[in-house]
Amino acid sequence: MLFLPQTFQLLIAPPAWGKTQLFKNWIAEGETRFLLISPLRALATEIQLSCPGAWVALPEELLSLDWQALATERPDLVVVWDEVHLVCEWGLSFRHALLEAWYGFCLSGLAGVGLTATLTPSVETFLQEMLKENHHHLLVGDAGNFLFKHRPTAWWWAPRAWLEEVLQEGLPGRTLVFCHHRHEVDRWCALLNGKGIRAWGCKGGETREFSQRLSSEPLPEVIIATSCLSHGVNLPELRRVVLLDKKAPDWMIHQMRTRAGRRGEAFEVWTIWGVGLVPLRQRPGALLRATAQVMMNRARTHLSAWWYGP
Repeated sequence: MLFLPQTFQLLIAPPAWGKTQLFKNWIAEGETRFLLISPLRALATEIQLSCPGAWVALPEELLSLDWQALATERPDLVVVWDEVHLVCEWGLSFRHALLEAWYGFCLSGLAGVGLTATLTPSVETFLQEMLKENHHHLLVGDAGNFLFKHRPTAWWWAPRAWLEEVLQEGLPGRTLVFCHHRHEVDRWCALLNGKGIRAWGCKGGETREFSQRLSSEPLPEVIIATSCLSHGVNLPELRRVVLLDKKAPDWMIHQMRTRAGRRGEAFEVWTIWGVGLVPLRQRPGALLRATAQVMMNRARTHLSAWWYGP
């Protein structure tokens, strides 16, 4: 890659493709030349631990930074934006420090690299409009937008009640369930633990503690989370990802469903009825697969009740 002033390079690649490792390789070649801005605290902490000499910062840590003075003092500096789509998706809504850091960078004209797996047309337009004043060269490398590094071995696509019914059975392998509301996480954890299924929950603001728990305790059978686990947290091997969040935008749904299979293991994606992003040609099979499992579970329940009596 060319790290030149007034040049911004956008690298689009599937989740687990190796974008973080690429940055670590750059650090190994010249650690003082790079600044990584990560909106994800868990990922920033992980890189700081693995690359002690790297300059890694959260947007909030750069609020007092004089970008133009930095460009004068360090004209060779390369600013790497991890999950650059969040500049628009989060910066325009609730993460204002992220947007302020982006404004400062655009004015500086420093060389930049943006890393993302989910670039929508609106985000691309936003980034281009902000960059064009002081970055005269925009280079795009597209290794796969909204794609899997490893594809699911099976899709499920069914009404929410059906998926919830199957989730309450003991399932082989580890399951990650994404919910929309925080109270849903608590409800599911209480329900599954009450059935003897080890379930852990994770909500916004708890990712650091959750990561520490993963490394220090026996792993759970089911993980219930809000979108806080859709980015930046290293998870154990997963057999399936279940999407119960109907209100999440497409880019976040893709981040959620690619949390499994990151090491090449076989996995399934379960999606509630009404949420897209299931390939059209696979929807009939995905619906039939879920229907067969629900019917089999119900038949087993009725036969048990008939055999053993009330």
